[in-house]
Amino acid sequence: MQLLRTAVTGTAIASAGSVALGAAAARRLLRPAPATPPESELVYATEQDVPGTEPDGIARTHVVHVHGQSIGPQQVLRGLRVWRSLGASSQVVDTTDLPLRSLDPAAVDRVAAAAHAARARGAERVVLQGWSAGALAASAAAARTPVDGIVGVAPLLDVRSALRGAVTSARFPAAVAIVAARIATTPGLSRLAGVPYPLTVTRWQDDRTPTLLLHSTADALVAEPDLAVRRARGARVVTFDHARHTLEWNEDPERWESGVRDFAAALG
Repeated sequence: MQLLRTAVTGTAIASAGSVALGAAAARRLLRPAPATPPESELVYATEQDVPGTEPDGIARTHVVHVHGQSIGPQQVLRGLRVWRSLGASSQVVDTTDLPLRSLDPAAVDRVAAAAHAARARGAERVVLQGWSAGALAASAAAARTPVDGIVGVAPLLDVRSALRGAVTSARFPAAVAIVAARIATTPGLSRLAGVPYPLTVTRWQDDRTPTLLLHSTADALVAEPDLAVRRARGARVVTFDHARHTLEWNEDPERWESGVRDFAAALG
């Protein structure tokens, strides 16, 4: 009997530990603490680079930029220069006020609305450029509002795969990723992650739009099988070797921007 009690107690403790770790993993994805990375990671120069719509008005090509979960709008500033050099106008969508940030359903609404408004104002070509979770939001917006291209930087292709990668890299038991995914996507349980409602978009949504994916093989959050699916469905992939998540530009700015230029040229 004592042995049975010990086994039951051990199982209960292990289960509670998995839930706690799963909740922490889900919270880090859905509602991470705002991060201020070193300037060497952001690489933006002056106040003139602050997000907004620039230049005034809409160019023939208009790019809607969407940041990921932790850093905020300044994350995308590394991606503005190449579009400026191509004569495009740019707009940065800020989702930091939303409960799930760029994974929030309202984030998709904002991106789709920005794309629709740019077209209404005369843009002949609209491109969505998203970083991490912002890329997933861009794919969902493109499934709703036709656009001419998607650029995904360290794209969050599948939330469950990303959680598995995060848990594995942290050397936690694989079961923690399963618990985290359940918490992130289940009404009520999502409150364990500090958010009022669950994630609804968990996988890449668009198959019809020309797509460029900028990806590092060192990025644990982007699974190679998910990337292979996107490649098989026509996405261009530019691969980097050593960059951590969303730092592909920092590894090789010239190659990063060349990949975007080639993609833009292919759009016509």
